[in-house]
Amino acid sequence: MPLIDGRYQVIQTLGAGSMGVVYLAEDVFLARRVAIKLIDPAHGHDLVTAERFKKEAQALAQIRHHNVVQVYAFGPHEGSFYFAMEYVAGQSLDAAIESGAREVAPNLEILRAVASGLDAVHARKLVHRDVKPSNIVIENETSRPVLIDFGLARRRSASNPKMSITAGTPSYMAPEQATDPDGTKVTYRADIYALACSAWELLTGLPVFEGSTIYDVLSSHLKTTAPPLSSRRPDLAAADEAFARALSKDPLARHETASAFVVDVEQSLLRGERTSRDTIEPPVSSTRRAPTGPRERVLLLATDEALARRISRIASRVIAGGGRTPVIESIATSAGFLDALAEGVPSTIILDEEGTDVPVAEVVRAIRGLPGGRNACILVLTRALERARATLMPLGIRDILPKPLMPQMLVQAFERIVARRSVAGAEG
Repeated sequence: MPLIDGRYQVIQTLGAGSMGVVYLAEDVFLARRVAIKLIDPAHGHDLVTAERFKKEAQALAQIRHHNVVQVYAFGPHEGSFYFAMEYVAGQSLDAAIESGAREVAPNLEILRAVASGLDAVHARKLVHRDVKPSNIVIENETSRPVLIDFGLARRRSASNPKMSITAGTPSYMAPEQATDPDGTKVTYRADIYALACSAWELLTGLPVFEGSTIYDVLSSHLKTTAPPLSSRRPDLAAADEAFARALSKDPLARHETASAFVVDVEQSLLRGERTSRDTIEPPVSSTRRAPTGPRERVLLLATDEALARRISRIASRVIAGGGRTPVIESIATSAGFLDALAEGVPSTIILDEEGTDVPVAEVVRAIRGLPGGRNACILVLTRALERARATLMPLGIRDILPKPLMPQMLVQAFERIVARRSVAGAEG
């Protein structure tokens, strides 16, 4: 195949669909790999369609979001058009579903990132129209979730409401999209419905609706109330209401944004966790049993007393389970934190970003510069996960958790820290 637009050399085919073919290509001028989507000439031969694709490309090119594939170029090619986009090397969420990975915390982290990207798309008045696990890729090098394949995306406006086509994937298709031949009914809330369908499948391993034909599946999306999430995951019953809202047949009854849906799920599960803990977990005694293993000093900086108590309890339980004696020092001020560090750098440090007076990256650099600081395991809590990752991962911080904090995520983080300490101890 000759160069596309005089600069893109096709390497191989990545996939094909009703709108065209996607290729892996090399930008011969910048020496980087890109994904090229060639639109089927049947969809791009007239002036109206050409203008539609041009406006779509312009809108997509203005989106700068960590979790949305970046558009590099758009132009004519052999009677139709092409999009040059960022090539994301990784596995789709389909692979995670097939592997049986049903852990709630990491999957919610993925959904949170995708929802943030989807909100950025909607802010440009675009509707993706084909949100599904196979269009969400986890990048190999960074574990970054990326929303891809905007071949079905359509820009809608009052002056041009029919800039759309009926397309999508039946298992994730909102009712209004399934009955919308000209695109006048579909809004961004169809993407929220599709995200909820994807989240359901990610957490359960099964689609919301099943059927022997695509018509059976579409009929269920049109007429049948979605079953509660707890019918497949009884342990996630607290999120039933959040999913029921996102999967409503009425678009206006759904969440206002994609992020609002994910936050609703997270907070519902958190409330359920608290209720369960208050019901079945006995209070933690202030009198601890005699130490039975090496001491593990943990320094915690958190201004929220309730959060500090919860973290201390979980840290103590996990560390004790690893055969060590936890010594938790909870500090509420930056000054107190510095005084505690002056006594020696502990083996584990927990930083709530909201408790620091300076950027947390500066705190991390300061800790690393202290005697023993390079060996400390540092866990950071933040409300700006993507920004924190961008600044902290280059400093070697692997444990970064989003707030509001899910107890299960905290348990898993401490288990990773304990495991790393055990390996380091064995190697030493």
